[in-house]
Amino acid sequence: MADGFDIIDMVSSAVESADTGILLCKDNSADGEKENHIVVRTTGVETKDYVNKASVVNVNVFVKRNSNGTTKRSIMKDACRKLEHALKNISIPVGMYWKSRIIWMEPTGGAKEGFDCTNIRLEVITELNR
Repeated sequence: MADGFDIIDMVSSAVESADTGILLCKDNSADGEKENHIVVRTTGVETKDYVNKASVVNVNVFVKRNSNGTTKRSIMKDACRKLEHALKNISIPVGMYWKSRIIWMEPTGGAKEGFDCTNIRLEVITELNR
């Protein structure tokens, strides 16, 4: 069984393998981050058995808007398509139980000033009888 740290590490490895060219951050981004970045983090409720039966991981893609406030749509589209493919093909250690699926991929307008954000939510199960 993998704990939350292991899950973040494996999802982050998949994000790196997507080769988006965008900075990867685990858990949160640095204060005042000005460049495009991807943040991989858990929702924080997966440790409570009565709330979830699976771990939920958010992969948030932050793409800086143009100076006039318009979207850099092609960068977001390219990154999200690469990430979707990578997250559907996560490499796991031999003998480890892992079942994951993308629950949704949607824009989250206004998540961070000056950036567009797309949230990719991934459900991960690491115990067979959970």
